[in-house]
Amino acid sequence: MPDPRVLKFVIYLAIIYISFFVTGILAIPGKISSINLSQFLLTLSFFFIVNLTLIWVFFKVVIRNPKKAILSTFSLIASKFLVYLVFILVYHLITKNITLEYLIVFFVLYLAFTFYTLYVLIQTLKQNHYNYF
Repeated sequence: MPDPRVLKFVIYLAIIYISFFVTGILAIPGKISSINLSQFLLTLSFFFIVNLTLIWVFFKVVIRNPKKAILSTFSLIASKFLVYLVFILVYHLITKNITLEYLIVFFVLYLAFTFYTLYVLIQTLKQNHYNYF
């Protein structure tokens, strides 16, 4: 059975995903004409999968070796940033068309999911009595 803390954070992540999904479906067809819905949903799903993987790996590391929790936090945040850079580079190479509106949407999603990820990591470190924050 999964850890209840992990399940709680995954449910919150799914709520964030669904919120952006509904907002994208309502806003993109009428308001942002340079982004099509499939681009947005691809990017949103990628963000969800990356953050879900990050939370899963983080809890695996913390449960197995609590002494490496801080090191794993920093390394996971750095690797997440690199994965997003590779995504935007590959996306640019494939589509050859990144508009300003797409970049704004990308960074809004990046900031929202990063803030949530930091919240999860900091709350977990506080609960495990790593009072570094």
